[in-house]
Amino acid sequence: MSQSEDPARKIVVNLALVAVGTVGAYRGAYELLAQQARIARRVIPKPTSWPFDGDGLYRPGAETAEPWRPGMTCDAHMMIFGDSLAAGLGAADAGQVPGVLLARGLAEESGWNVRLSSKAIVGATSKGLAGQIDAVHVTGGKPDISVILIGGNDITARNSIGPSAKRVGEAVSALREAGSSVVVGTCPDLGTIKPVPQPLRTVMATLSRRLAAAQTVQVHKAGGTPVFLAEALAPEFHARADSLFSPDRFHPNSDGYELMAGLLLPAVCVALGVWDEVPEELLPHDAEEAAASLEAAELAADSATTSAEATEDGSTGANRESVVARLTKRLTDFVRTHEDAEDAGENTFLHNEDVDGDPESTGDAREAADTLRRRSRILRLTRSARDPSDPDPPLDHT
Repeated sequence: MSQSEDPARKIVVNLALVAVGTVGAYRGAYELLAQQARIARRVIPKPTSWPFDGDGLYRPGAETAEPWRPGMTCDAHMMIFGDSLAAGLGAADAGQVPGVLLARGLAEESGWNVRLSSKAIVGATSKGLAGQIDAVHVTGGKPDISVILIGGNDITARNSIGPSAKRVGEAVSALREAGSSVVVGTCPDLGTIKPVPQPLRTVMATLSRRLAAAQTVQVHKAGGTPVFLAEALAPEFHARADSLFSPDRFHPNSDGYELMAGLLLPAVCVALGVWDEVPEELLPHDAEEAAASLEAAELAADSATTSAEATEDGSTGANRESVVARLTKRLTDFVRTHEDAEDAGENTFLHNEDVDGDPESTGDAREAADTLRRRSRILRLTRSARDPSDPDPPLDHT
């Protein structure tokens, strides 16, 4: 799919044909799905903009990137591959696209200078991943961490699930052979796109989740780290579509991308060795100890962060918002809201009742929120106690 085409509108035409093949090619079913496709085409508007460009060098604490120029160096080079989700189509500004959120979060947590390069193309399918990676090799780029977000357009283009997932695995293998760690956000649940009526939306949900499961297997085999976005994000996107989707009601908005980045950031930090598993002996053993440990860590981390900011720019840093803190808050609010809802035990989903009624559907988001909270505090405490004259950046790239 080229950039000149509208993926939000094309989805309903192609998926109608897929759905006919899934439920049986009966004329009545065809007419029903064709009618639903026409309805969806009318209510899904055309995109009014293209993704923002957030590429450049992100230093710890910086909100914007420095343009990358010959002769500059970085401690880690992050590359983003995939489709419109990877490119951040629908975000309100460059600072809200997923690549920027991840680069800033990595810079904050590691203390490194992180270069961001996005190779994602709006409308890309898994068939285009090899081309995106080949282009990097031609230009002489070498990522230390690669993030792939792909899959939705494979469903809309009616690409077979097995080969589509295998192509993702091959992309992971190629990047791993080049020395890059790889994190893959698997295919999102397309059943959350409410402008598409039933039963077409059920077909979208089923196919996209099957693709996500197949991608997970292939990514594991290739040595990458899969993050199953559909299971964690579908409940929230379905229940709060007005606040998490952009005006086209097809792509996430800035808040939606923050949720997604919060799930991906722990995997990125662990893949690069920035975060390690917390030793068992350091974990609290009861509620009272946990509360005391949490309060002490928060106070120490806030004190260390404030002191560092005041030293660097002469201010208290009170108005500077940490991207990790923002991602943590977004994920924590999501988990609490979902679990505390009065009807949490009821199924509020129409498109996948056997899956979405499962109370474990927020498990990935809960774990990611806890990981962000715990590991960022521990790392900041460790960093504040480390001799500043003995930095330990693992990489240095020109």
